[in-house]
Amino acid sequence: MKTRRPVIIVTAVVIALALVACQKQGPGQQQAAKADSGTVVARIGSEVITLEQFEEYLNSQNPLVRSRYSSLDQKKRLLQSLVEREAMVQEAKRLKLDQDPQVQLGLKKILARHLVNKVFNQQQVKAIKITDEEIEQYYRQNESRYHAPEKVRVHHIFFAAPAADKKARTAARARAQQALAKLQAKPNDRRLFIELARRTTEDEKLKNTGGDTGFKTRQEMEQTYGPAFAKAAFALKKVNDISPIVEGEKGFYLLRQSGRQPAVDLPLEKVKEQIRATLLTRKKADAYRAFVEQIKNKAGVKVFEDTLAKAKVDLSNVPRRPGLPPGRPGIQPLRRIKIPKALDKNKARRPPAPPGAPRPANH
Repeated sequence: MKTRRPVIIVTAVVIALALVACQKQGPGQQQAAKADSGTVVARIGSEVITLEQFEEYLNSQNPLVRSRYSSLDQKKRLLQSLVEREAMVQEAKRLKLDQDPQVQLGLKKILARHLVNKVFNQQQVKAIKITDEEIEQYYRQNESRYHAPEKVRVHHIFFAAPAADKKARTAARARAQQALAKLQAKPNDRRLFIELARRTTEDEKLKNTGGDTGFKTRQEMEQTYGPAFAKAAFALKKVNDISPIVEGEKGFYLLRQSGRQPAVDLPLEKVKEQIRATLLTRKKADAYRAFVEQIKNKAGVKVFEDTLAKAKVDLSNVPRRPGLPPGRPGIQPLRRIKIPKALDKNKARRPPAPPGAPRPANH
């Protein structure tokens, strides 16, 4: 089995080399720094750390960390860590570790992230603007999110009995009465209601859902289940309330409230800034995809899928997840360069709940 170098060590070397590359001065500047010992705070072999570099590193820390380095002793400790890092980088270079394939790969990742930050985040993103017209258009196109009638969700048990069959209706009502007695004996037992719904309901589709209607307006319930059902559902005041027997044209029902969403009526001014943030996130995501495609086109990318298909995956050491069949170990996908959360395509496309909108009580 091949051994891999510790990722932590490789990552540390990569970051150190990248920092040195970013901070390294030209020959003229470096010689000037060496000549002027007043600007040099430390010398490590042929390299120096200048006062300017030290201050830049120190002041790049967050305010809380910076506040810890007010005394000379604390500054010396910080400088010591920079000196140690530089010495290790020089030794790594002497051993030609900077030419290690893993180090080069790590450096490529750092450069890619640096490109995204410097060119995309600091330049292109700043140019993105959201107009009031775009906000108003989004508000109109998503009116149902900001203006919605009250909705109720119930689970129900159905006892089928055609209206014209008196004998069947009598028997169905008796079964409903027996079920209601069991439920009233344990009014807060949600599982009991769902079990009865699955075992008792004479509708195969309802058995699979436990009689769950989902959140519906009064009009939607009337259209699906009838006026008596809708009236009983909206009459239930709180979660786990159970209705009396409800008589409909197709049979009898028992209802249990599972949640209620109050009516929503949010004016544009109340949600304007949130819509602006949503549209900005979408534009950032679109701009990022365009940014990447532009770079790929400039570079000239061609993928050879026939060759890619020949790549062999070593699964010998992959732990198997419980429940997966043989030959299907739980494999984590390869990690790509991490895109900022705000630019995540799926999250960017999902509109947030408007402020003031109630959260449904799901039970």
